[in-house]
Amino acid sequence: MRKRPGPALAVLDFSGVLSPGAAAFGERQNLQRALSDSGLTALGLDLAAFWSEIINPAWPEGSTTAQGYRNLLGEGLLRLAAARGKYPAPEAVFAAADRFTAAYLRSSAIEPLWAPILQRLLRQQTVVVATDHYAEATSHIVKQLAALRLSAVPALEPRSGCILVANSADLGALKESVSFWEALHRHGIAAAPAVVLLVDDFGGNEQADDSYAAPEKYAARKNRTVAAIENCWNAPVRVYPFVCRQGDTFPALVSAARDFLLP
Repeated sequence: MRKRPGPALAVLDFSGVLSPGAAAFGERQNLQRALSDSGLTALGLDLAAFWSEIINPAWPEGSTTAQGYRNLLGEGLLRLAAARGKYPAPEAVFAAADRFTAAYLRSSAIEPLWAPILQRLLRQQTVVVATDHYAEATSHIVKQLAALRLSAVPALEPRSGCILVANSADLGALKESVSFWEALHRHGIAAAPAVVLLVDDFGGNEQADDSYAAPEKYAARKNRTVAAIENCWNAPVRVYPFVCRQGDTFPALVSAARDFLLP
């Protein structure tokens, strides 16, 4: 006998959707300031090398393992420096990477406009914050939701009545992979939902230098993500693409997403 489908499942992305600041951190002037303030510029890390030599090559590992942003950044800078014949003190490199990571997380606040929407959703259905991110993001997102008086837990440690934070670094796979959703299914959501409401920018709000945001990847990532969810739960997926185009404002996008999630 087949199980009756559970309630609707609301899935919201973090960077660029719940947190506009997480995506805005990568804007050229913001990133340059953070590199300088953290001490990474003085250690020889400029904007071009930040993306091409460290962040983009390290993303596959950083987004699917517990390695973490701070460690990958520090190790990448040490390798880059050695390739240039320079050998800065590792403690200085990792201290700067620590300061930079802290600045990134401070910028990655959840926009308070989402609070009443998430509160109402949580009373009605299962809510998941699903993100392709580094390991540090899980506890950060839980704390950000707590600051908005919303109970949240990591998806691998589910609790009734809480938002589940599903981070690719914890689940070992990106959101476009069936493995991501199967892990969430095994650990956090037992019953197949009647419908999945997906609010995501699919990388569309990230900065141009970030390989994750490449325009040619957007449609493919969206299609793979929807197919992966459907494959996992055999449930229909309704999508609200939360992408800021010219003339859009963040509050207007949130308002439209609210109407999509709470008809």
